[in-house]
Amino acid sequence: MSQPPQGVPTAGAPEEPHTSNRSPTTGLDSWERVASAAAGGALVVRGLRRRSAGGAAMALAGGWLLARGVSGRGRPVRAFGKGTGGETDREGHGPPADAPEVERSVTVGRPADELSEVWHDPERLSHIAGHFAEVTGAGVERLHWTVPGPLGRTLSWETRVVEERPGELLRWESLDGASVPNEGEIRFEPAPGDRGTEVTLRVRFDPPGGGFGDAAMRLLGVVPDTLVGKTLRRFKSLAETGEVPTLAGNPSARGSGDLV
Repeated sequence: MSQPPQGVPTAGAPEEPHTSNRSPTTGLDSWERVASAAAGGALVVRGLRRRSAGGAAMALAGGWLLARGVSGRGRPVRAFGKGTGGETDREGHGPPADAPEVERSVTVGRPADELSEVWHDPERLSHIAGHFAEVTGAGVERLHWTVPGPLGRTLSWETRVVEERPGELLRWESLDGASVPNEGEIRFEPAPGDRGTEVTLRVRFDPPGGGFGDAAMRLLGVVPDTLVGKTLRRFKSLAETGEVPTLAGNPSARGSGDLV
């Protein structure tokens, strides 16, 4: 009786299992992980050297790529502007419980109701956040945030309002699939001495790259503490004067007032 040629499976014989170096989480093989880590490390170094808002975005992107390459795990590539082939869950999902948190306050010489309306206007909010992001409306009580990154890529996410008390409080959180999961609130309280309104901004977020990304941002001195403070200064200036500080007229980009 003739025997089948070597290497040709017989009918009904079980096939040999195939092995793969790809991560079940990200779909990256070992070479892709090496490339991701190398590119991420290079972006972090370049971003830290720039010491600017653009450098912060670059370092964030690098931190995400580095963590993704080293661990073989991470957020989908959607975080850098590419889809993953499916629709995202539209329900809100903020950052994890141990995410970094920043809270700053400033006194604004305008009534609380008026200030609350400013925070609802995507166009004016885009001016306030213009030093780091573009903000556009994305439906009822929803906003789309876009932060420019390296190589023409972007970090983007959407937020929805989860609680509101007009003239007192506005809370929001990012939707599922956000490249930077976050949540925040802005509170309005009467300022002492009839000086206007005490405005407090609190933000919690999960930076790309997890703890590494957070460390990179803190080394830059731009995010999160300085970034939140600058956002409040721009908010104060827009509310009181109708303009935001510019580098041309104010090299430090600082507004007047008691930011704490």
